[in-house]
Amino acid sequence: MNIKKTGLAALLALAVLTSMAVPAMAQSGTELADKSVTVDGDTESVYLEVTNSSGDALNYTVYGISDGLSTQVDSGTISATANDTVRQEFAVNATEYSSYRVVVTEDASDTDSESAENIEIGTTVNQTSGGGGVFAGVGGGLFSLRNGLIAVVIGGGAYVLGFLDPVKNRLEG
Repeated sequence: MNIKKTGLAALLALAVLTSMAVPAMAQSGTELADKSVTVDGDTESVYLEVTNSSGDALNYTVYGISDGLSTQVDSGTISATANDTVRQEFAVNATEYSSYRVVVTEDASDTDSESAENIEIGTTVNQTSGGGGVFAGVGGGLFSLRNGLIAVVIGGGAYVLGFLDPVKNRLEG
Protein backbone atom coordinates (compact mmCIF):
# COMPACT_ATOMS: atom_id res chain seq x y z
CA MET A 1 0.00 0.00 0.00
CA ASN A 2 2.88 2.37 0.78
CA ILE A 3 4.31 1.88 -2.74
CA LYS A 4 0.98 2.91 -4.23
CA LYS A 5 0.97 6.13 -2.20
CA THR A 6 4.55 6.92 -3.21
CA GLY A 7 3.79 6.16 -6.86
CA LEU A 8 0.64 8.28 -6.74
CA ALA A 9 2.51 11.15 -5.09
CA ALA A 10 5.25 10.97 -7.75
CA LEU A 11 2.65 10.90 -10.52
CA LEU A 12 0.86 13.89 -8.99
CA ALA A 13 4.14 15.83 -8.67
CA LEU A 14 4.99 15.05 -12.29
CA ALA A 15 1.55 16.27 -13.42
CA VAL A 16 1.92 19.53 -11.45
CA LEU A 17 5.43 20.19 -12.77
CA THR A 18 4.39 19.39 -16.36
CA SER A 19 1.37 21.70 -16.16
CA MET A 20 3.63 24.56 -15.08
CA ALA A 21 6.35 23.89 -17.66
CA VAL A 22 4.15 23.50 -20.76
CA PRO A 23 2.60 27.01 -20.66
CA ALA A 24 6.05 28.57 -20.18
CA MET A 25 7.35 26.74 -23.24
CA ALA A 26 4.25 27.58 -25.29
CA GLN A 27 4.68 31.30 -24.67
CA SER A 28 8.07 31.50 -26.34
CA GLY A 29 6.89 30.70 -29.89
CA THR A 30 8.94 29.86 -32.94
CA GLU A 31 12.25 31.69 -33.11
CA LEU A 32 12.47 33.91 -36.21
CA ALA A 33 15.77 35.66 -35.50
CA ASP A 34 18.55 35.44 -32.92
CA LYS A 35 21.63 37.61 -33.29
CA SER A 36 24.32 38.99 -31.01
CA VAL A 37 26.11 42.25 -31.76
CA THR A 38 29.26 43.62 -30.13
CA VAL A 39 29.17 47.16 -28.72
CA ASP A 40 31.84 49.64 -27.63
CA GLY A 41 32.13 53.31 -26.66
CA ASP A 42 31.27 54.42 -30.22
CA THR A 43 28.04 52.39 -30.37
CA GLU A 44 24.96 54.56 -29.96
CA SER A 45 22.22 51.93 -30.12
CA VAL A 46 21.22 48.42 -31.12
CA TYR A 47 18.38 48.23 -33.62
CA LEU A 48 15.78 45.72 -34.74
CA GLU A 49 14.28 46.30 -38.17
CA VAL A 50 11.28 44.29 -39.42
CA THR A 51 9.89 44.37 -42.99
CA ASN A 52 6.43 43.14 -44.03
CA SER A 53 5.39 41.12 -40.99
CA SER A 54 2.35 38.91 -41.38
CA GLY A 55 -0.18 37.98 -38.74
CA ASP A 56 0.00 39.70 -35.38
CA ALA A 57 2.98 41.50 -33.90
CA LEU A 58 6.27 39.69 -33.38
CA ASN A 59 7.75 39.37 -29.90
CA TYR A 60 11.30 40.54 -29.22
CA THR A 61 13.60 40.22 -26.24
CA VAL A 62 16.88 42.11 -25.84
CA TYR A 63 19.63 40.78 -23.59
CA GLY A 64 22.75 42.58 -22.42
CA ILE A 65 25.76 40.26 -22.24
CA SER A 66 28.68 40.81 -19.87
CA ASP A 67 31.33 38.21 -18.98
CA GLY A 68 29.21 35.47 -20.57
CA LEU A 69 26.15 36.27 -18.44
CA SER A 70 23.02 37.61 -20.12
CA THR A 71 20.47 39.94 -18.56
CA GLN A 72 17.14 40.82 -20.13
CA VAL A 73 17.14 44.59 -20.71
CA ASP A 74 14.04 45.05 -22.90
CA SER A 75 11.14 43.16 -24.47
CA GLY A 76 8.02 43.97 -26.41
CA THR A 77 6.31 43.57 -29.76
CA ILE A 78 7.03 44.92 -33.23
CA SER A 79 4.92 44.82 -36.38
CA ALA A 80 5.31 46.14 -39.94
CA THR A 81 2.34 46.29 -42.30
CA ALA A 82 2.54 45.40 -45.99
CA ASN A 83 5.26 47.32 -47.87
CA ASP A 84 6.51 48.82 -44.62
CA THR A 85 9.65 48.61 -42.51
CA VAL A 86 9.59 49.39 -38.80
CA ARG A 87 12.72 50.07 -36.77
CA GLN A 88 13.02 49.79 -33.00
CA GLU A 89 16.19 51.13 -31.35
CA PHE A 90 17.54 50.24 -27.93
CA ALA A 91 19.97 52.44 -25.99
CA VAL A 92 23.37 50.88 -25.34
CA ASN A 93 25.31 50.83 -22.10
CA ALA A 94 28.77 49.85 -23.37
CA THR A 95 30.35 50.19 -19.92
CA GLU A 96 28.02 47.52 -18.50
CA TYR A 97 27.64 45.16 -21.49
CA SER A 98 30.14 44.08 -24.14
CA SER A 99 27.44 42.80 -26.49
CA TYR A 100 23.69 42.58 -26.90
CA ARG A 101 21.55 39.70 -28.11
CA VAL A 102 18.17 40.24 -29.78
CA VAL A 103 15.74 37.33 -30.12
CA VAL A 104 12.58 37.63 -32.24
CA THR A 105 9.82 35.04 -31.92
CA GLU A 106 6.28 34.62 -33.10
CA ASP A 107 3.42 35.06 -30.64
CA ALA A 108 2.58 31.55 -29.46
CA SER A 109 -0.41 32.69 -27.42
CA ASP A 110 -2.61 32.80 -30.54
CA THR A 111 -3.48 30.23 -33.19
CA ASP A 112 -1.99 31.93 -36.26
CA SER A 113 1.68 32.04 -37.14
CA GLU A 114 3.61 35.25 -37.63
CA SER A 115 6.49 35.82 -40.01
CA ALA A 116 8.41 38.65 -41.62
CA GLU A 117 9.95 39.17 -45.03
CA ASN A 118 13.14 40.49 -43.46
CA ILE A 119 14.44 40.87 -39.91
CA GLU A 120 17.64 42.84 -39.45
CA ILE A 121 19.54 43.32 -36.20
CA GLY A 122 22.55 45.64 -35.98
CA THR A 123 24.17 48.63 -34.32
CA THR A 124 24.15 52.37 -34.91
CA VAL A 125 27.55 54.00 -34.43
CA ASN A 126 28.23 57.59 -33.35
CA GLN A 127 29.65 59.59 -36.23
CA THR A 128 32.45 61.91 -35.16
CA SER A 129 32.45 64.99 -37.33
CA GLY A 130 35.71 66.40 -38.59
CA GLY A 131 34.29 69.30 -40.56
CA GLY A 132 31.24 71.37 -40.85
CA GLY A 133 31.55 74.93 -39.64
CA VAL A 134 32.01 77.99 -41.82
CA PHE A 135 35.31 79.16 -40.36
CA ALA A 136 38.67 77.39 -40.60
CA GLY A 137 38.93 77.02 -36.81
CA VAL A 138 35.90 74.75 -36.82
CA GLY A 139 37.18 71.68 -38.65
CA GLY A 140 38.04 73.18 -42.06
CA GLY A 141 34.80 74.78 -43.11
CA LEU A 142 34.28 77.19 -46.01
CA PHE A 143 36.91 79.82 -45.15
CA SER A 144 40.02 77.64 -44.90
CA LEU A 145 43.50 78.45 -46.21
CA ARG A 146 43.19 75.83 -48.94
CA ASN A 147 39.85 77.20 -50.18
CA GLY A 148 41.28 80.75 -50.15
CA LEU A 149 44.26 79.68 -52.28
CA ILE A 150 41.96 77.92 -54.73
CA ALA A 151 39.82 81.07 -55.05
CA VAL A 152 42.90 83.26 -55.71
CA VAL A 153 44.21 80.84 -58.38
CA ILE A 154 40.82 80.66 -60.13
CA GLY A 155 40.36 84.46 -59.95
CA GLY A 156 43.88 85.10 -61.31
CA GLY A 157 43.35 82.61 -64.14
CA ALA A 158 40.05 84.19 -65.07
CA TYR A 159 41.64 87.67 -65.14
CA VAL A 160 44.58 86.55 -67.31
CA LEU A 161 42.29 84.73 -69.76
CA GLY A 162 40.04 87.78 -70.07
CA PHE A 163 36.94 86.31 -68.48
CA LEU A 164 36.72 89.32 -66.19
CA ASP A 165 36.98 91.94 -69.02
CA PRO A 166 33.19 92.53 -69.12
CA VAL A 167 33.22 93.14 -65.37
CA LYS A 168 36.25 95.46 -65.70
CA ASN A 169 34.60 97.41 -68.56
CA ARG A 170 31.40 97.71 -66.61
CA LEU A 171 33.23 99.08 -63.55
CA GLU A 172 35.25 101.59 -65.60
CA GLY A 173 32.12 102.99 -67.03
